[in-house]
Amino acid sequence: MLSLRHQSSSRWGAQYGGTPRRSGVSTAGATDFTTRYRYSMPTGRIRLALLALAVNTALGPPAALVAQDSTQTRLAPVRVTVTRDAARPALDLPFALTRVDVAQERNMVRSANFTELLFGIPGLTVFTRFNPTQDPRVAIRGFGARSAFGIRGVRVLRDGIPLTLADGQTAVDFLDIETVGAAEVLRGSAGALYGNSSGGVVDLRTPPPPDSGTRTQFRTFSAASVVRGSLYAGVATPLGRWQAVATRNYGDGPRMYSAFSNASYFLDGRWSSGGTEWQAQVTRYDSPRAQNPGAVTKAEVDTAYSAADPTNVTRKASKAVHQTLASLSARRAFGAANVAASVFAGARDLYNPQPFAIVAFDRATRGGSLRAQYERAGRLPLRFSGGVDIMAQSDDRRNYENCAGLSGASRPISRCPASSDRGAVTIDQRERVSSLGMFGRAELQLLTSLSASAALRSDQTRFSVLDRRPVGAGGRVAPSRTLGAVTPMVGLNWRPRPLASFYLNFAESFETPTTTELANQPDGQGGLNRELQPQHGRTYEAGAKGALASRLRFDLAIYSVRTTDELIPFEVPNSDGRRFFRNAGATSRHGAELALGTDAGPFTIGGSWTALRYVYDDYVVLGTSFTGKRVPGVAPVVWSASVATRAKWGVVAMEWQHAGRTHADDANRSFADAYTLMNVRAGLRWGTRFGIEPSAGIDNAFDRHYAANIVTNAARSRYFEPGTGRLFWIGLRLTADTRGASR
Repeated sequence: MLSLRHQSSSRWGAQYGGTPRRSGVSTAGATDFTTRYRYSMPTGRIRLALLALAVNTALGPPAALVAQDSTQTRLAPVRVTVTRDAARPALDLPFALTRVDVAQERNMVRSANFTELLFGIPGLTVFTRFNPTQDPRVAIRGFGARSAFGIRGVRVLRDGIPLTLADGQTAVDFLDIETVGAAEVLRGSAGALYGNSSGGVVDLRTPPPPDSGTRTQFRTFSAASVVRGSLYAGVATPLGRWQAVATRNYGDGPRMYSAFSNASYFLDGRWSSGGTEWQAQVTRYDSPRAQNPGAVTKAEVDTAYSAADPTNVTRKASKAVHQTLASLSARRAFGAANVAASVFAGARDLYNPQPFAIVAFDRATRGGSLRAQYERAGRLPLRFSGGVDIMAQSDDRRNYENCAGLSGASRPISRCPASSDRGAVTIDQRERVSSLGMFGRAELQLLTSLSASAALRSDQTRFSVLDRRPVGAGGRVAPSRTLGAVTPMVGLNWRPRPLASFYLNFAESFETPTTTELANQPDGQGGLNRELQPQHGRTYEAGAKGALASRLRFDLAIYSVRTTDELIPFEVPNSDGRRFFRNAGATSRHGAELALGTDAGPFTIGGSWTALRYVYDDYVVLGTSFTGKRVPGVAPVVWSASVATRAKWGVVAMEWQHAGRTHADDANRSFADAYTLMNVRAGLRWGTRFGIEPSAGIDNAFDRHYAANIVTNAARSRYFEPGTGRLFWIGLRLTADTRGASR
């Protein structure tokens, strides 16, 4: 008998490892053992026609590799929880799923931005703005492309705790990527699971504290004038396992007028009590200084990496923010049922001078969720899960005249005191948002290899505004708005072989405007924009994932999305960069995603490819029709590739990223040129109990000029935020581990 074994530590092991059902009984909860599969394939099948051979290859090891009577494969189990179930093998689920393990797959990266964290995931694009006042723009299949700041349209969580607020906006500036060990990504509409603003889901996972002893680590990186230092400590005690991280970043930034300084502190504790598993987390973030270089023209991108918008410099555009977030979660098993609950609360203070105004608010957030899952074994195994999510946010917002850089007639004393850049109050209001969502999901095992699932969710999101200005200045209690939807999802999953599955699904999604998008009205009035509506989408998807011959890992998905009332950003002349929003009648997007990976001797090779046709089907503005035009801000083709060698002594890796020519406006007259970047990094590793790991790298090795981010439909032709030129960096990690193995 020819025996084949696959014990992976790469993305294959992280994404597809697990234990499929045996005899119709789910073993998804297993976490500490592996299962061996044995099956036979007659050698006579080698003589099948070419088409049949291709299908057979997709379903399992080629006949040429199974010359004997059977083969044997071994996979490591893994938990995938982004689907709101307990641990599930990705091959058992009818969705496009990707898991990235940073420690195993992105070894010795700087952990400086989301691009490094989520590199190589098909269908997902991260636009790093290289602007210390702005979060990255994250898009999954085009959802999230409209974001002017922060993340929109994609739901972001950390260990199941939502970072996305009740109104759908997400700020991740306070998130220390040093504390992220893995990411689970659901690359498709997840409205039936997560509700508002979930065209895709990114669940960031914190690595666990040590099981015994202690572990300490110090990491530092330097690139140009930017420096980061991070200190980690973890300990196992009789009262639980604990870990803490403190990180400091500062420097002048890669562009003119982009200096910044910030510090973050993170505490994570896990313990058991009376059969219940508990986890508590606290994050504190302080950023007293971050300058905003703004967007520039295409000519400036082509000639200078470091260009900044002169208006932003003159008006002293910047940001200061302080944020705290605390959460507590618990999980317990009751026979065939599992129950999980979580609560969280946070506060965020923002002072944000922009060219058009000084924006300041104090935000309070809170919420919780309760989820339960039940499994029934038998002839038709059934899995059912359901739950409720409650969230609320309250913003005390004040906008002021920005008087910086104004003089003479442009600086009236009634609006701009002589001694201050902060002028008269233009908006003074309290904004409240509350949301309630209830969902249920059922999965039925029809046959040993075939399962069907269905989910349904109901959401209600209520927006209200109290304008606190005097009545004569426009003050009033604005009518509230309640926006809701019922979103279904159905899917079929066929797993004919342990290493391959095929799926179909249909899902609906919806996305409300955020509070800021509702509050920013072109006429300058307070209250809520009554014209702006939520967008709704329908997705049809088919895909396949698994491995060929236990070696070539693949993930293929094709999909079609039809969206009505798509939320589109725009600017008006003389608005100094202020963003407003309106609805497009309808859009459609048709796309395909493919990821491949393999281990070839000492090398790990991988790549991903995404193609997306994203167009307006019905969109007319002031008599001008944009029907048939591409929706701006999304590249039609994106691909990445990587090759790395890993050994006990360290790692050497090369990575490539490509984005096709991308339109920047609705009329498709302006665009960012296509570009291909190459990054190289290398690192050495000495010691186990006491470890030393120096590393170095080059980003954008060929010094390409490119637009790292696009500000769609911007005024003054300032659509682009340039990426950095060739950037050299060095790093060092020191570890001490009483368990005898470095982290």
